[in-house]
Amino acid sequence: MTVHTGPIRPALQPDLARYREDYPILADTTYMNSNSMGAMPRQAAEALAQYAADWAREGVEVWPHWFDVLEATGDSAARFLGAPAGQTILNQNVAYFQAAVASALDLRGARNRVVVEALQFPNVLYVWDRFRELGADLVLVPSDDGMTIPLDRMLAAIDERTAIVPISHGIYVSGALQDVKAICSRAHEVGAIVMVDVYQTVGAVPIDVQDWDADIVVGGSHKWLCGGPGTAFMWIKPALRERLQPRLTGWMGHEDPFSFEPAPIRYAQGYRRFLGGTPSMPAYYVARAAFENLHAIGVDRIRAHNLALARIIIDRAQTHGLTIHSPIADDQRTGFVAVDFPGSHVASQQLIAEHYKLDWRPNCGLRLGPHFYNTEAEVHRMMDRIVALAGRT
Repeated sequence: MTVHTGPIRPALQPDLARYREDYPILADTTYMNSNSMGAMPRQAAEALAQYAADWAREGVEVWPHWFDVLEATGDSAARFLGAPAGQTILNQNVAYFQAAVASALDLRGARNRVVVEALQFPNVLYVWDRFRELGADLVLVPSDDGMTIPLDRMLAAIDERTAIVPISHGIYVSGALQDVKAICSRAHEVGAIVMVDVYQTVGAVPIDVQDWDADIVVGGSHKWLCGGPGTAFMWIKPALRERLQPRLTGWMGHEDPFSFEPAPIRYAQGYRRFLGGTPSMPAYYVARAAFENLHAIGVDRIRAHNLALARIIIDRAQTHGLTIHSPIADDQRTGFVAVDFPGSHVASQQLIAEHYKLDWRPNCGLRLGPHFYNTEAEVHRMMDRIVALAGRT
């Protein structure tokens, strides 16, 4: 797996338009919401048909093949992380993985702090807040501007009492990127581990877990990866993985799941330790198929094209006096730009009615996430409508 190490500059990739025919919704919709849910590829229907055919043909004997699909999908996801094959496990969502890791920690002693940005996606905060009853001291690092978390403030919050730092690579409300490598370095200085949620960035921003020296990385398929819901993935440093014994578990986390041994569980040696219960196989078929286009293109090219389209959004918005609720600098932003103005919520509903796909968030505005299948002309057309709805023409 080749991982980009230098800066990626905005550069339109017009030849990527050839992939548009793989995404049926693009025929009559300007789809700029891949930061929330990527457009469905036609290969998803084909993958579901293959799942049904395999199950119909093999019945219960399909399990060995399903384990192959599980492993292949995990290895495909690992390529987006710069992670080695055979080390990435799947489950249904990131909340499960957060809870499983939390359940493996002893938070009853002096090292019980959970340091997380206050702008973390609520899904993650819900999980860690519930572990306060089991001893977790949840420390929310505040933001001054509602968009970013000052790096020095995050580093200062991590001390010898810290057990884990479950951060996001990209802040969901603004698209601001965090300095994961610096946070990992500080955490390791004091003996803490870092769990990085890349759901907001994977497939749109190059990721290298080895360069970060991250301990755990989690993400999922339904945003930039266009793989639909139901497929989340987690990579853990192998040495750490073998030390953790999750209390949140299930029969597939057993070393020999088909032995049906009575409790206590004998944990699997390897990636299956965090699998838990019965896997959601249809979702994994879909995700495996959806990832192929992104692998063929490469995340570096996707990033360059995205930055070029995002630059159009920023320039048009600034020209007409709209508020940008995202970092302006290309290297400090994920794949979307937040554009706000009075009445933006109502405008978002009108845009959706006109077959423009986007989303709206409080204290954020319109989140516009162009992907590899979007064109320069589409972005200008959408910005024309946004400027008009904002009353700035």
